[in-house]
Amino acid sequence: MDLPETNNYQGANAQKKQPRATSSCAECRRRRVKCEGQTTPCRQCVYYLVPHLCHYPARKRRQNVTLKSHVELAEAYSRAQKVIDTLFPSSSLEELSSMTRQQLLIRLQSYTIPERTMDDISHDSLQVLEPHVEQNFTWDEVSETSSETSRVADDVNGQAFSRQSLNASYLGLSSVPTILRVIVHLRPNVQRRIPEGPQAWRSPSMYSGSPDETSVMQADETSLIDAYFDQIHPIIPMIDEAEFRCRYFTADLAQDETGSWLALLNMVLAMGSMASGSIHLTSHNIFYKRALSYINISSFGSGHVHMVQALALYSGMLLHFFNRPNTATAVMGATIQMAVAMGLHRVQATQAKLDIPAYSTAGTTNTRIRTWWCLLCLDTWASSTLGRPSPGYWNPATVSTTTPSALEAADYATISLACSEQFCRIAARIQERLIQLPLINLDEVKEFDRDLLTWKHSWDDFITNREQGCANTARAILGWRLITTRLTLYRPLLLVTAIRRKAWHELNTNERINLRNCLEIAVDGIDMMCREWSPDQVICWNIAWNLFQTTLVLILCMMSDRNEAEERGCSEYIVRAINLFGRMEPLDPGCTRSRKLLQLLFDNARELESDTLACKEGDWTPSALELLDFDLLGEDIDWFFSGS
Repeated sequence: MDLPETNNYQGANAQKKQPRATSSCAECRRRRVKCEGQTTPCRQCVYYLVPHLCHYPARKRRQNVTLKSHVELAEAYSRAQKVIDTLFPSSSLEELSSMTRQQLLIRLQSYTIPERTMDDISHDSLQVLEPHVEQNFTWDEVSETSSETSRVADDVNGQAFSRQSLNASYLGLSSVPTILRVIVHLRPNVQRRIPEGPQAWRSPSMYSGSPDETSVMQADETSLIDAYFDQIHPIIPMIDEAEFRCRYFTADLAQDETGSWLALLNMVLAMGSMASGSIHLTSHNIFYKRALSYINISSFGSGHVHMVQALALYSGMLLHFFNRPNTATAVMGATIQMAVAMGLHRVQATQAKLDIPAYSTAGTTNTRIRTWWCLLCLDTWASSTLGRPSPGYWNPATVSTTTPSALEAADYATISLACSEQFCRIAARIQERLIQLPLINLDEVKEFDRDLLTWKHSWDDFITNREQGCANTARAILGWRLITTRLTLYRPLLLVTAIRRKAWHELNTNERINLRNCLEIAVDGIDMMCREWSPDQVICWNIAWNLFQTTLVLILCMMSDRNEAEERGCSEYIVRAINLFGRMEPLDPGCTRSRKLLQLLFDNARELESDTLACKEGDWTPSALELLDFDLLGEDIDWFFSGS
């Protein structure tokens, strides 16, 4: 038999794997002298009179980091992260690590296994409303010299409502045009009623002549600066008001600071002109064009906090006012990278002792901290309904800048910024979840909504006190953004229900609650905006963006289930919203298009004639499929229309 030979081979093999004997004792190694390595004690230890320290430790295998071990470690981390995400969806690792075992168990029990709602295909099928991945995404936002009439529509906010422009730039499922695509799905002929040409969308404000530069230059710039710090500064308090005013009156500038300072000054004057209630509603254009003479591609090479602030106002505010959101997104992304290059993502409040120079190219510590968080808030506010991946700068592992709530100077601007920063953290998590698959489930919606409501109830007394006039605009805008963000959470189920033409009473209890919450939030939002409206350009601009989205939700509710909508009085609130757009038209050119588009959709939702009703499931035409981008499904599209 070969068994003995096998045993001998295994024994020999095991003997080979024995660790090699150590050739020098531990004491000789410590002394770094040559050891004979044969006797105990060795000659060197005897010579140095330390024979009791002589010993030969066993060799240890070196633990070198190999590519294989690195891959294994990464895979183990991924598996652990997957388990955590499965057990605690919508909870960050930083939040979980600070909880006790009992708190983790309580949090785990709050997550119940979601029911199969309608059917799983329904939620996944919402992917077909995304633009085709191979589509050539191009857009042409107007140039600086284009007429005001061409600035009333854009694809991001859903107001460029045509077959050619509805998907001009990439927009995901949480975007406004997704609602319009579902409406067209329900009423395919609604697009044929959209008037073409800029004349159909002219607003009363466009007929008034623009002021000449001489008359605008005669205006008191100090009053415009006052208007900026009264109305705009509480929303985005990144500029040091005392330093700004001092620099403005002394005009003590170094040669290399002139361009950055003048760019910021004219951006402040442009925003102040909008907030001042000037009779010349387009006077901000003069300062805007003056600021642009100092802003070009070379501006990104200027590592000055004034240039970062000027670009923040340009991309975070003015470009959105001019309905150029894609340009705004591109400039904002570059501005954030510019701020990172200046180290604004690593500023600590403990550095305040170093703030000795009155005029520093980097600004004071508090100014740098505020500028960083204002940049992130502006970016999050603008991208909250785009359905696009976010840059991820809210991760505390990569950003160590002191939060506004930790600053010692608790003035009204810091309190307002701290409130905005806390909201944007939640909004960023929501957007990150909404762009992922599978689609968000009802339990996650409840969890996120609970976080938003907890944030609202934690507002500082200064923010909630309506007698504090300087905080009124900031508080109102925060409330409107809360409404819009909550609607993006509840909207997916409404879109699915509308696509499948399910009556709400056919759904299970949790789904009906979700849909009714969506309807109630939209109703409350319209009521809030109608109450808080005032004839102010800044207020009207912010209301128009939020009100358009909120009203679209109610129109879709009417098309989805007329009985539920009538029971809650949706028509009354839609009419109130349309009337409010009418009152805002002289102040905002985009309100004319919004009002007419909403009126057209509302009229179509109320019509009962057979020629305006949506086609049945078996009557789909190639044009309707093309409009909804159903070619994502390939040839197998029947499953999407199968009954549940």
